[in-house]
Amino acid sequence: MEKRYWFVIKSNYVIDYIVWDGIVPYTYPLDHDYLLEDLEGLGGRGDWYEASEGIFYRPVGKTPPDFPSL
Repeated sequence: MEKRYWFVIKSNYVIDYIVWDGIVPYTYPLDHDYLLEDLEGLGGRGDWYEASEGIFYRPVGKTPPDFPSL
């Protein structure tokens, strides 16, 4: 089976990065908003994802104050 990589998104932040084939049923065990497949390898944990633009933004310096708690 082909490995596919997914971002776990909560409050527009990438809170985790998982490997999943996208076919076998899977439920991420922690609170999240949705899973987004990483098609281009552009984001990472802690990044902000702006869905309307399809762009990841990386905070510079410290963790943003509105980063969701796990």
